[in-house]
Amino acid sequence: DAFENSILLSILGECALALENEKNSREKEEAAVMAKNEQLRVNLLRTISHDLRTPLTSILGNADSLISNFDALDEGMRKQIFYEDAGWLIELVENLLALTKIEDGSVKLQLSDQVVEDVVREALRHVERRKNEHEITVDCGEDILLARMDAKLIVQVLVNLINNAVKYTQAGSKIRITAGKEEKDVWIAVE
Repeated sequence: DAFENSILLSILGECALALENEKNSREKEEAAVMAKNEQLRVNLLRTISHDLRTPLTSILGNADSLISNFDALDEGMRKQIFYEDAGWLIELVENLLALTKIEDGSVKLQLSDQVVEDVVREALRHVERRKNEHEITVDCGEDILLARMDAKLIVQVLVNLINNAVKYTQAGSKIRITAGKEEKDVWIAVE
């Protein structure tokens, strides 16, 4: 009858309204996620541009210096100038590529047992040349500390942390790298 038909139409109207509200809510969430992702992308591009500018400026300055003082520099010094800066730039690009692989999940971890102090020392070999302006100490404890890790990725992480410590502290500052074990976990700190 007309009364039941009216109630049924009211219920259907409420259901349609609820579905519409759910759809609008989902669209708002998706828009917020897209806006956040866009902001992250912009920040990443800004950071990448800044990080690439530093070694490129150094290479340009060294090229100018090399042209001006070509005869005053021996061949070893000339090669060293460009190899260090080019290596720095390549390392930066490799770090960025590793980051994108980690983000998209295509990184296959190469886990193996590693001596933590050896991994730290390897990272120190790759740190930019300004590290000589700082006193860097390493303390991994008395005992040999083993950890299961992807050594290449951990070296990259440590290089980034140590480079930041070098870059954002005054010349002559003390930088301490320590490692230890807590229960089943191993930790590494750059201070």
